[in-house]
Amino acid sequence: MSKKIRTGIIGGSINNGWARGTHIPAIEHLHEFELTAIGTSNMQSAKKSAEAFQAKHGFDNMEQLAQHPDVDMVVISINVKDHYKAVKAIAPAGKPIYCEWPLGSNTAEALEMQEWAASRQLPNAIGLQARQAPAINYVKDLLAEGYVGKVLSANLKISIDGMGGVADKATAYLFDRKIGGNLLTIVGGHNLDAFTYMLGDFTELSAVTAQQFPEVELVDIQQVVEKTTDDQILITGKLTNGAAASVHIQGGVKHQTGFTLEIFGDKGTIVLSAPASIQFGSHQLRGAGPTDKELSELTIPDSYYRVPDSLKNDSGFVLNVAQAYRKFAQDIEKGTSFTPSFADAVKLHQFLDTVEKAAQTGERQYL
Repeated sequence: MSKKIRTGIIGGSINNGWARGTHIPAIEHLHEFELTAIGTSNMQSAKKSAEAFQAKHGFDNMEQLAQHPDVDMVVISINVKDHYKAVKAIAPAGKPIYCEWPLGSNTAEALEMQEWAASRQLPNAIGLQARQAPAINYVKDLLAEGYVGKVLSANLKISIDGMGGVADKATAYLFDRKIGGNLLTIVGGHNLDAFTYMLGDFTELSAVTAQQFPEVELVDIQQVVEKTTDDQILITGKLTNGAAASVHIQGGVKHQTGFTLEIFGDKGTIVLSAPASIQFGSHQLRGAGPTDKELSELTIPDSYYRVPDSLKNDSGFVLNVAQAYRKFAQDIEKGTSFTPSFADAVKLHQFLDTVEKAAQTGERQYL
């Protein structure tokens, strides 16, 4: 691109670990972008953060950030409960929007947010960056090429130590169902989106959820709060390709094993794993095709990396976000829509609603 996309980040505070650790270094590594503005909850932190990240402007007002002539694109990296308010405030500026997942606190909010962007024809992207991971796209292509033959079954397991019975004040919102950021929506959303991106959608499913930790101890303030979210999620069903599928997502695991996906076909097997949730990277990939006697490590071709060489050895946190940014830059320039969008976010919100309905009613759901 001949001109850099001048980017403002709402939630770009030096105290925001996710923005500081992913969005900002991604922008620094990509020639298509320039960080020009930081938005936080107060002007003092905004100016301090802008200075720290060498951005020209600091704002404590979202509308002013979005309307500023030095901002071409706005990134939303704040608590999910504030996404709706942020998109409503910045959409009238008529500029591309990249919003972290979940899009809204619920499906109704997400639908409104999608309509705001669609009615103004704004380029938009949702932060489902696992779709940009080299390993995820390689597995998707291997399956399409018939590496394992006909897919018979796929089993996904994810366990994390968080979202159980111990947390701190800053993450207390994860245990309030009304806010919309919890094990099902955040961890489940990222993993299920990547799962169906590789293997195809569910056509039917049953689900069980459980709350093994009814209370959460906030250790930094020595306070115990009620927990209204689930920490065990189990899904079984069938996919569009006829494969049987099972998913188990659990939080509060003392000795977590991270992410494992096993794909079994009539001619081969693929095993994809990672030490944490799927969107963070550090993927390990093994496979065995029709002529192989046992599983062996699969090397991901260089063509799946669309970032500068300086990021190719990144663990995945920055790499996957940078790949998303680069694809979104192409969408903005060419008018395409290859980056996961608000429409994809709405579809995922609706799918998670179906999982919840299956668990609450005990009835199998058909999609």
